[in-house]
Amino acid sequence: MKTKGLILTLLTALSLAACGENDKDETALDGYELIWNDEFDGDALDEAYWTYEIGGGGWGNNELEYYTNQNATVSDGILSITAKKEEMGGYSYTSSRIKTAKKAYTTYGRIEARIKLSAQNAMWPAFWMMPEINNGWPTSGEIDIMENKGSDALSTSSALHYTDGNGNGTYEAGAYSFSQRKGEGTIEDWHVYYVVWDEEQFDFYVDDHLKLTVPKRTWHPANGKTYTTDDSAPFNKDFYVILNLAIGGNFDNGRVPDADFESATMQVDYVRMYQFA
Repeated sequence: MKTKGLILTLLTALSLAACGENDKDETALDGYELIWNDEFDGDALDEAYWTYEIGGGGWGNNELEYYTNQNATVSDGILSITAKKEEMGGYSYTSSRIKTAKKAYTTYGRIEARIKLSAQNAMWPAFWMMPEINNGWPTSGEIDIMENKGSDALSTSSALHYTDGNGNGTYEAGAYSFSQRKGEGTIEDWHVYYVVWDEEQFDFYVDDHLKLTVPKRTWHPANGKTYTTDDSAPFNKDFYVILNLAIGGNFDNGRVPDADFESATMQVDYVRMYQFA
């Protein structure tokens, strides 16, 4: 884990102690130790924590936007990633994609973010993780904590990508449908999206509702041809966080924005990484 993240945790603890015993630490969770977080308290993206990815097309996903370093802003404790209708790099839309690679990462634990989305056609927001050591996709794995289709405001999904025992790329996915009758709202409301990841399985949640469980035997079969030892398993190494708002692409069958589309925003209140205490 990155040293700066650990220092930040220590400073946070000292600050809370100075404030008095009655002040509640909103980052504290029973059974977990906070090892890194960004509460977006400044007036700009902290580039000690995040790196922009620049380019168009989504690197194989047939996305319609050009990722730039101009579309992620921080104000009033909120990170906003804005997709816009504007020309850049040969594309008709722009957005931002940021990652914590080489800066903040973890193996196992609970990784969460509080996010509010825009329900507009062809939007594809995502909160996900990729491996620090990448030996090729999807052999090294991919953890999709939250991804949504802007065309469907009432559901959210998660997925785990890996290579099966025969060397073929595959994945497990699960969705959760919000129920307005229960007051759960839509993707346009604030929700906490997180994964609990240990040596034996993944559990994906939205607002403490379990939407997907993937046990180790799924991605690491005992007689698999790809993963012959635990050391070569895809999900026992460090992974980092990615946040992005894509437009179009494969996830929602190549949808395009409506003719009157101008902009859409993905808002993030915080991102936190915990390890098991």
